Amino acid sequence: MAKPKAWRMGAPGEPEFPDDFEIKQRAVLQWTDIASNHNKYYAIEQHTVSSPAKKGGPTHRVFTHYGRTDDLETNPNAGAKESRYFEDAAEAASCYAQIFREKTNKGYQEVSLASSKIGSHKARGQSSGAVDQKTLERIEGAKEKRAEAPVSALSPDVQRLVRYLYDEATNALTTTVAAKITANGIETPLGVLTISQIEKGEAILKDLYDLFTAATKKGAKGQTTKMAALSSDFYSTIPHRIGRSRDAVAAATISTLADFEAKQETLQLMKDMLQVNGDAGDVLFHDEIDAKYKALQCEIGTLTPAESKSIKELVEGSQIKTKSIRVKNVFRIKRPVEHEVFETTIGNERLLFHGSRIKNWVGILSRGILLPKIVVSLGVNRTDAGWLGNGLYFGDASCTSSFYTTPGREKTRFMAVATVALGKQAQFKKITYGLNAAPDGFDSSWGVRNKAGAASEFADDEYVVYRTSQQRLDYLVEFTS
Repeated sequence: MAKPKAWRMGAPGEPEFPDDFEIKQRAVLQWTDIASNHNKYYAIEQHTVSSPAKKGGPTHRVFTHYGRTDDLETNPNAGAKESRYFEDAAEAASCYAQIFREKTNKGYQEVSLASSKIGSHKARGQSSGAVDQKTLERIEGAKEKRAEAPVSALSPDVQRLVRYLYDEATNALTTTVAAKITANGIETPLGVLTISQIEKGEAILKDLYDLFTAATKKGAKGQTTKMAALSSDFYSTIPHRIGRSRDAVAAATISTLADFEAKQETLQLMKDMLQVNGDAGDVLFHDEIDAKYKALQCEIGTLTPAESKSIKELVEGSQIKTKSIRVKNVFRIKRPVEHEVFETTIGNERLLFHGSRIKNWVGILSRGILLPKIVVSLGVNRTDAGWLGNGLYFGDASCTSSFYTTPGREKTRFMAVATVALGKQAQFKKITYGLNAAPDGFDSSWGVRNKAGAASEFADDEYVVYRTSQQRLDYLVEFTS
């Protein structure tokens, strides 16, 4: 038999294969050799389907997933995934046996896993190798317990959204901070994560920022050693995944405004995840979607086709600089506390956009958009205050808000559509730092974008309110860009 071609997942021309396949046989192999710095895994699976995805297409394949084991700690989807396609089951089985033999002869050994984290989507979470009967009984018992869980009252679209946002926030937390989600809560090498531990990190970050600003004002350049020492203290308190090379360690020193913003955002993410995890400490660990939804304390629902079309047209039609935004889904959201305190007497209400990184939406839905001064009051000097001071920023062009978003694993991004009470607007054409409120006699600030014949330092229109009661989040838009 000629050696079959190995197709990388997603490669152009790769044969189509149904997602609903049967795993005929599988193995997970591991090879660790300290002397040669080998620490590798190799998963092999034989798949079969009753009918092909396309007429005349393959009905059998051998799927492999391999890479360095230590890469999986920071990225569960790391490694290479390949498939070899066949029309005959015997040829697929022969290919599987040949790969297994080649790898075990090279030094790989088969391992037994109660629940695998690698391989195809159907293999993950399943046992592999020779697992003892007691363990198998425990796994089946857990499955039965999950099967007994009440059926969710949420719509499938809302379930997917909640799971997606939680997964992105959890992945961002555990890939940045040396932490994992367990039945005990968010665990780091130092123990179960607590608010007091985060507050220690905030205090160290503040000391670092004070040192940074003092050095910047005085033009001092001899603070590298002190900043490195304080950075080490920060990572000792808030364990991060830094890397082992000398360059990686050197790059970990917190010494730029971007560094401070990133660390501050990480601390806020940790607080948000602790908050939604609740007193029981198990919301993140268990896969009960209704519990995750309840922890957000935010009502989420779907729209009628007419409502969805209206918001879609608002988002896509507001683009000025680009035309790349395509709305995929629109959800109605309601944070009850925002509706209770919203200032309806100010007037000049507009639907405006607010974008944020995908990892932040669990926090935003559960506690709202934070004013910079609120973050300062918690002990951290915010470094990303905008061009019109310490307020909540919105835009009337979706392409502007899209700039602040990041895609998730489904390649989609999120922005909110908020009702904002702008009232009387103070217009600015020059960047004005340090504002904590709108100028006297005004309710909001408006950075007027630069236009032909009307020069301005603002590239886009920016609308700023300085009280959270002047805005409420009404829609969450899922889009691609």
